[in-house]
Amino acid sequence: MRFLLAVTVVFVSMALSAGDYGKCSFDSDCHANTKCNSGFCADAAGGKCSFDSDCGFKGAKCNSGKCSNAPDGKCSFSSECPSGKCDSGKCK
Repeated sequence: MRFLLAVTVVFVSMALSAGDYGKCSFDSDCHANTKCNSGFCADAAGGKCSFDSDCGFKGAKCNSGKCSNAPDGKCSFSSECPSGKCDSGKCK
């Protein structure tokens, strides 16, 4: 029972912290190698990028000021997505 409770606490805390991702003051507040621009991580919804390197160096591209790996970004190739799947211009 204690194990189940511990796993639940860890899972819930991870889910809560993942939901808070996006707002930042420093690059270190974002995913590895991702830039903080105007208070948002470049790969978060509402974030902005200027260069592919703003998006984290993992194949993501900066398209029209949005990282392809951001929820509101667009992709052209599956290699631009963390999931490895670009479908209808969005990472799935």
